[in-house]
Parts: sequence; C-alpha cells; structure tokens
Amino acid sequence: MNRKNTRLWCLSLIVISVITVIWAVCNMAGIELSDMAVRIMGVLDICAIPVLIYTSIKKKDR
Repeated sequence: MNRKNTRLWCLSLIVISVITVIWAVCNMAGIELSDMAVRIMGVLDICAIPVLIYTSIKKKDR
C-alpha cells in the first residue's frame, strides 16, 4: 500500500506541475490556449489535487 501511495503522490504532483508550467509559459509568451485545452487541463488539475492531499496525509501518518 505504501508503494501505491507513493506512486499516486508522484503522479499527481507531476500532473499538477506540468499543467502549471504549461499555463505559465503560455501566459508569458502570450499564447492563447483553446477553450477545450483549458477545460481539460482544469479538470485534470481538479482531479489531481484531492489525490495529492489524500496521499500526502497518508504519507504523513506513516
């Protein structure tokens, strides 16, 4: 179970960081993302945050 939590923690952290970097680079470069791309990245971000919180709490309890 600990190995699974660690993998989920890493995966959710990577997803959140990649989405944040994409948004930041596009914003600084003045590139406008399509509405569908923004929505998909937003949904992925919203799904990854609770996973990160849950696995962080589980890691802390060890």
